[in-house]
Amino acid sequence: MPVLLVTGGSQGARSLNQATFGAAEWLREAGVQVLHVIGPRNGADAPVTATGVPYVATPYIDRMDLAYAAADFALCRAGAMTCAELTAVGLPAAYVPLPIGNGEQRLNAVPIVQRGGGMLVNDADLTPEWIRDTLLPVLVNIDQVADMSEAAASLGRGDADRWLAQAVIEIVEGKDRGAAPDAEEPDHAH
Repeated sequence: MPVLLVTGGSQGARSLNQATFGAAEWLREAGVQVLHVIGPRNGADAPVTATGVPYVATPYIDRMDLAYAAADFALCRAGAMTCAELTAVGLPAAYVPLPIGNGEQRLNAVPIVQRGGGMLVNDADLTPEWIRDTLLPVLVNIDQVADMSEAAASLGRGDADRWLAQAVIEIVEGKDRGAAPDAEEPDHAH
């Protein structure tokens, strides 16, 4: 069964929570499991599953790497780190940019969406019905999810940590070499 990861960040996101809570039965009926990071103060309305297709709501996840590994698709905000992390692990997403600010979250998601690695929905348009009518048909189409995953991964830098470390090492080594006077050059050359 496909797994949908829903996260609005460490504090949750009311609009993502409400839309997903409202679509919970449709998701379950379609066989979509949900791992929902609801935030620390947002648990009262979370759907509870005793049997059947799991809907797991949790206030916080401190191992997002494991959540990403378990998920097939994400429903999330479009902050720079979220976009970078999801493309690094090749996780396609329905991005819901924060409706405040200067639109930078939308700009973060647009290249991913243009390359086929995600979907974009305005916060005001995110409803249980949007999840049912637009997102759910994608979630249950394994070939489409696989194609979107490949597209997302093509934009990601899974080696960004190594690349950054190497860049820092090269800069430090370069400064060390440049700071030490060359013994073979005469002093007046410096």
